[in-house]
Amino acid sequence: MTGVSRAQSKQVSQEMELRKAENRSPTTIQQLPKEKVSEKFDNNEKVAESYYDDMDADTFYYRIWGGQDIHVGLYNEPVEKDVIRDASRRTVYYMTDLLKETGLLKPGAVGMDLGAGYGGTARYLAEKFGVRVDCLNISDSQNARNRQMTEEAGLTHLVSVIYGSFQDIPAPDCSYDFLWSSDAIDHAPDKAQVFREVARVLKPGGIFIFTDLMKADDVPASELGPVLERIKLPDMGSVKLYRSLASANGLKEYAVYEKPEALINHYWRVKLELEKQKDEISKFCSVAFQERMKQGLDHWVNAGKAGKLNWAIMMFQKP
Repeated sequence: MTGVSRAQSKQVSQEMELRKAENRSPTTIQQLPKEKVSEKFDNNEKVAESYYDDMDADTFYYRIWGGQDIHVGLYNEPVEKDVIRDASRRTVYYMTDLLKETGLLKPGAVGMDLGAGYGGTARYLAEKFGVRVDCLNISDSQNARNRQMTEEAGLTHLVSVIYGSFQDIPAPDCSYDFLWSSDAIDHAPDKAQVFREVARVLKPGGIFIFTDLMKADDVPASELGPVLERIKLPDMGSVKLYRSLASANGLKEYAVYEKPEALINHYWRVKLELEKQKDEISKFCSVAFQERMKQGLDHWVNAGKAGKLNWAIMMFQKP
């Protein structure tokens, strides 16, 4: 090992093994019993938890939607030929490049993924940059897959999985160098509370980078009936709303990249895959689930094509 003595190399190896053995959490978070955490969930959070814990949903999202990355992807043309998992991972790479430019992705940095799903982002950041990441997520099924994949990747010393809500982040003030979220905040009924929590747990100079499924600015909820019914919420966020919430909590806009076509492409591509693999999917998902999913995807695609929906990568910084 060039430039490193055997003694130094041995010391580093011993420290890595110690961290793995202790399974240290990146922060001082103490995970409370599930019943203590979940008793604070509101009805919308309980609906989201129940949905993602459902066996049909868990299997479909893992096997079809994107594997370890279950969020909107960035597609190459022709979209119908691109692979969903590749497009979803492309979003992680794109966001990572944006966050890397801030100088925050370096060994010793600590981050949290809000609504982490299967933890694909956390493992990628940990392995590539040596940062430590907490995965905060409301679904036991997703958390179980996350823990298994993290253990198989040998990254338990850098990535921890925590059951909980990003409306009540279980961490001290000024804990994180960066916060990340991929298409999860739309599930939060109280988006103002999410931003209050984000501002609280970010360190000064820290960055909140996230994507979300949103409505276009100033579109009334009355025009989004089928979409809102799908996510069981009275309204959606928007770029305009998130800019306002960030400002109200002292966060400064760092960058905003609006890409509404990404949402349309992803939902349309997933629908194509659902139709293409109908027989195979029927082996692990009920016909009723597939029909509901297909109808839901149609609603999102149609609303997106009508200019009523948006998707963006947004970055805000705590001064």
